[in-house]
Amino acid sequence: MNEIADRHLFIADMVSVIVPIYNGEKYLCKCLDSIINQNYKNIEIILINDGSTDNSGEICKTYALGDDRIRVIHTQNSGPAAARNTGIENSKGSFIFFLDADDFINIRALELLVENYNKYKSDIIIGDFVKMRDDESYPGLAAVFSGSRLLTKQDIADCTRRYLKKPNRFELFSYSWGRLFKASIIRNNNVLFNADLHTYEDVAFNFDYLKHTEEIFFLGEPIYNHLVHDNYTSARTMLGNNPLKLFGYIQALVNIRAFLENCKSGADIAREVGHAYIYLTIIQLVRLCGQVNRSNKRKMYEVVHKIINDAGSRENLKFYSPSKGDSRVLPVMMKLRLVWPIILVCKYKAYKRYRKRR
Repeated sequence: MNEIADRHLFIADMVSVIVPIYNGEKYLCKCLDSIINQNYKNIEIILINDGSTDNSGEICKTYALGDDRIRVIHTQNSGPAAARNTGIENSKGSFIFFLDADDFINIRALELLVENYNKYKSDIIIGDFVKMRDDESYPGLAAVFSGSRLLTKQDIADCTRRYLKKPNRFELFSYSWGRLFKASIIRNNNVLFNADLHTYEDVAFNFDYLKHTEEIFFLGEPIYNHLVHDNYTSARTMLGNNPLKLFGYIQALVNIRAFLENCKSGADIAREVGHAYIYLTIIQLVRLCGQVNRSNKRKMYEVVHKIINDAGSRENLKFYSPSKGDSRVLPVMMKLRLVWPIILVCKYKAYKRYRKRR
């Protein structure tokens, strides 16, 4: 057993619900109410208050006083990846379930996940979800699977290749929340979030975990309600700090490649991962360049110049294979190292994509 596993005697059938929190007072009560009112009662609730400057800490304290299943751990704005790791390291359950502080779960969510684990004994049970934005809701994974199904190792590899083809359209592996992980796999293999990543850390974690699995069960019933925030706003925040934080998918793709190699699927892994590398680079360039203005244009030029001259970008351009709706102009510009044209095209694309959400 590793260092994490040696710290506790773990409790059978207990679900450790881990909630990273940073300035979540607007949504936190609804989130916590959805956990404490679960039909499934064998749970512990680990709240990681990650340096919140709003009233989140007081809300956590109040809820902990009213429910002895709740533990509050205070950290210093270490980011959601590190916060989840803290939750893992302090958990006692045989299952781990992640929930974001601005989301909430249906009353039977944990009950259904545990029931299906007991029925199928799969290494991970993934529940469907509903996306919420501007008082409207949208289906999560219903467009991917028509109903519940058991996925073998080969099925998982096939789904991974679908993800690599259009990463922003196939969300089975995009999130760590809303699914039941076996704590033994996490602890015995030291599977943790990469705290250096600020984007795509969930994808990296999922594929690090999947290397040690044989089957997934997908529950085709929505159990999780996910509030969708604007990526345009996220990009603006990253630009003011470290724009390269947007490019966490590079490490995620390393983990995906390791998973596929472990599967021995016989696919052209380099080509498929290389295509996804450029596909995701284009997405992030659009998000980033949508923020260009007179005051930051020099910084933007330097960032884009660095990205398109990066060895990974140069190597993987040859693997990019656009399908209908994918960008065909930007890869050519990247190949020719046309920095200003790239910025202008990406700014225009960002305007078209995000103007309704500003």
